[in-house]
Amino acid sequence: MKFRSLKYLTLEGLKNIWVNRLMSIASIGVLVACMVLMGAAILFSLNVDKALGSLQDQNVVMVYIKDGITEEETKQAYQDVKKLANVKEAVFIPREEGVDSLLKDMGDQYKDLFAWVDEDQSGSFLPDGIRVSFTDLTKYDDSIKQIKAVKNIENINSSRELTMQIIGMRKMITIAGAWIIGLLMITALVIIANTIKITMHNRKLEISIMKAVGATDNFIRFPFIVEGMVLGLISALVTSGLLYLAYEMTVKQITKVMTLEAIPYSSVFWGILGLFCLIGVATGCIGSVISIGKYLRKEGSEFRAF
Repeated sequence: MKFRSLKYLTLEGLKNIWVNRLMSIASIGVLVACMVLMGAAILFSLNVDKALGSLQDQNVVMVYIKDGITEEETKQAYQDVKKLANVKEAVFIPREEGVDSLLKDMGDQYKDLFAWVDEDQSGSFLPDGIRVSFTDLTKYDDSIKQIKAVKNIENINSSRELTMQIIGMRKMITIAGAWIIGLLMITALVIIANTIKITMHNRKLEISIMKAVGATDNFIRFPFIVEGMVLGLISALVTSGLLYLAYEMTVKQITKVMTLEAIPYSSVFWGILGLFCLIGVATGCIGSVISIGKYLRKEGSEFRAF
């Protein structure tokens, strides 16, 4: 396609937006509403995922090494656990440190009891331990089996129930978010398609004349594709600004009544803007192709005088 033709068709697409400006404004408004809901779902999912990630980091497994073995064997057991594939962090806790931590957690009222149990202050009634956190909680059971298989590991104190709850919540949020975004994208496609359809019906005579003098389908289709893409792009830009204002105001109000470590909008701004532009342009392009394609197949080849 020549540059002159490309320029002409692009301007025709922009002119369509202005000629049908009321419908274009309505389409942009509904598209913005859909994208705001998409953005809200994405930001909510990201913040929940961050909270669950923090909870995951706190969800550690205590691994106890067999008592009565040599120092070398103890070190080897620790190294073997640390080298396991899914282990994010493994911290060795000597028995003395374990006693101090236990005393701190239990409170001063139990000091005399521990002093009676541990007369030589060696912490000998506790084994050496390893505090382990995992990279991927979905591999939790397999990782526990691997730790149990390590030589000189005697006992594992895990919180499997909490781990499964975290995994379940993450899956539920991911699935719900995907369904919401998918349904809203379908809605956006329908809106763009209907907008283009109205523009197309307003230009039936012009399209029929163009077909009669030999214009190709792509020549006729291009302005409508430009129109749909521009509507989607404008919607994306408007949505990004509105979502920023709404998110900042919401976080500000929530932090007044509770402690919340929300994701800064600046850290996801460009990603969300790029996603919205991609969604807007894609839905505009696809919606336009669907509408004009259906018309060209059924009616566009016939010359009609209106």
